[in-house]
Amino acid sequence: MNLEKILSQLVAIPSIFPQERKIGEWIEGFLLANDWRVRRQIVSKNRFNLLAEKGRGLSSLAFYGHLDTVPVYGRWKTDPFKLTFKNDRFYGLGSADMKAGLAVLLWNSLRVKKTDPKIKLLFGVDEENISLGAHCLTKKYKKYLTDVAAVFVPEPGMSKNISGGANVLTLGRRGRVVYKIKVYGKSVHGADPQKGVNAISQACQIVWGIEKMKLVTHKRLGQSSIFVRLIYGETKSLSLPQEAVIEVDKHLVVPETETSVLKDLRLMIKRLYQQGKLDFRADKKVEIRVKKRTTSYLHPYITDRRLKVVKETEEIIKEYLGKVKINYGLSVADENVLAKVLKKPVITLGPQGGNEHSANEWVLKKSLSELGKIYQAIFKKSF
Repeated sequence: MNLEKILSQLVAIPSIFPQERKIGEWIEGFLLANDWRVRRQIVSKNRFNLLAEKGRGLSSLAFYGHLDTVPVYGRWKTDPFKLTFKNDRFYGLGSADMKAGLAVLLWNSLRVKKTDPKIKLLFGVDEENISLGAHCLTKKYKKYLTDVAAVFVPEPGMSKNISGGANVLTLGRRGRVVYKIKVYGKSVHGADPQKGVNAISQACQIVWGIEKMKLVTHKRLGQSSIFVRLIYGETKSLSLPQEAVIEVDKHLVVPETETSVLKDLRLMIKRLYQQGKLDFRADKKVEIRVKKRTTSYLHPYITDRRLKVVKETEEIIKEYLGKVKINYGLSVADENVLAKVLKKPVITLGPQGGNEHSANEWVLKKSLSELGKIYQAIFKKSF
């Protein structure tokens, strides 16, 4: 089966999270039919990760891909579940993010012999949500992955100016955390609002404070970013709103952490009180915390370019394409989990594509072909 045929099969299987079971079963069958040792890791009902292994040796290379896609967004010009070729581009939901990468791994899996250097293929669910699959994988199978020299991920390492490419080596990503701020007012009759404190008005002061916060810049990861993702408050009667909620989405760069940003937000709120922009007459002071979620938030990471595995990967790319572009991802992905927990080099090298998370997602045919050949060379390496 050629590379394009595999990609066509994968795009034809809807795998919008949390519905990854069918694509997982298809990949499992594909690998078993080609003499790979495959096991499932149950993540939740009808959801599982896949771990496959073939080859021999004391060390191994791991290759990771996520099985899920985002929902169908916007107005598509083609059937999102039918791979469509036009002007050197393949269109389809998940074509770039990241079914082309999955196709590259499966196509190369056909060439791995039992006597070749050991390869471990890892497939996770829920990347487009809260990375539940990657968290489960690294928690239960961390020991299984101790022999791994490096983890390769064939996903486009999107940054502001780049969206993948077979010569684009992504060696790090920003992190992300969400904060919840609860703002209180003092309710009075709405006909005489000056006697009370409007929680929504107080929340607006905090939003303006957030937008004026100083951002941290890292020489490789670039600048951190922050935005208000939710603001909500209301009153059920002719009274001033007594409570409001704000959620703040923050992308981190080294050396920022959940704790350091929480400290900065609290300091900003303290200054708003000192400046008289927040009213002490409110029933309670503003409360702020990290928003709870099932999995932990993702830390920024950087893979050292001086490592042997990175240098040799660069040489492979140069051999095929002549030059290498070093890139750092603008947003988070399962790579953040792998890098933090496994403490292994994580290298993202995916095809050139576009319109990820929107209508008419595409991957460049030429880039897909180039990537297949480069991963063929990487599969044969023993780092």
